[in-house]
Amino acid sequence: MSKQVSRADSPKSEIVIIFDGVPGTRFQASLKIDDGVQAVTHELEESVPSEYRYQGEALEAHIRQTSQEGALSVEVRKQGSVSRSSTQGQGSEIRLRVR
Repeated sequence: MSKQVSRADSPKSEIVIIFDGVPGTRFQASLKIDDGVQAVTHELEESVPSEYRYQGEALEAHIRQTSQEGALSVEVRKQGSVSRSSTQGQGSEIRLRVR
């Protein structure tokens, strides 16, 4: 006997976001996590290295380096897929979308 799974009751995937680069590099991030029912935005002001884990179906991320020195890289992992991006310099930005 099989069961049809709808979008509403499908299991959420873990989304792992890893901020790395030159230790102490400061950044601001806006992370919009969509779980298929609602989207929640998390605002961060942190320094690297740091890691966050969320449950959801999609991520929209806008990250901006705020420290003058250093470099920033972002890695997003979801269901075996990996997206990476990096930047360097105050005010530089990274935008990522993962579904």
